[in-house]
Amino acid sequence: MQYLLKPPWVEADHARVRNPYAPYLVAAGVTFDVIEVSETLGRAALDVLRARHIAPGPIILDRRYRRIGFLIPPAPPDALPPRERGCGPRHHGRGCWITIPRPNSQPTDALVWLVPPLDQEQAPCTLPEVRGAIRTAAQSLGFRADPANPSPPEPPS
Repeated sequence: MQYLLKPPWVEADHARVRNPYAPYLVAAGVTFDVIEVSETLGRAALDVLRARHIAPGPIILDRRYRRIGFLIPPAPPDALPPRERGCGPRHHGRGCWITIPRPNSQPTDALVWLVPPLDQEQAPCTLPEVRGAIRTAAQSLGFRADPANPSPPEPPS
């Protein structure tokens, strides 16, 4: 699982980087996939994972759009049942591009690591674990599974 714990694109800023303050754009589906949900649902799902004593792995917080992305090992495209594709949490895999925080991101940046990539050999959570935590969190928050309205309501600003 080394590919996800400390991937090469999360090393310190390199001289080739034009703007050391800009986030990185990386391809998903090769070394990781991303499960993206609203910030409210993502924080609740993170609490569920921690309550179950499951290491969450790297998690991205995008403050601009109030979204959370769970990085997981790559899953095959048929990992989701057909009825769940296109509704519920967004699964970004092969063919998708993801913006990740720069290694030296500041806590005030718009894109930050909620849980930074790990240095030690610890297996991050899997697709079924993340989806189970999201399902449990959604139920506890009172979100209903409605394919016509896949995203839970956002809290008022």
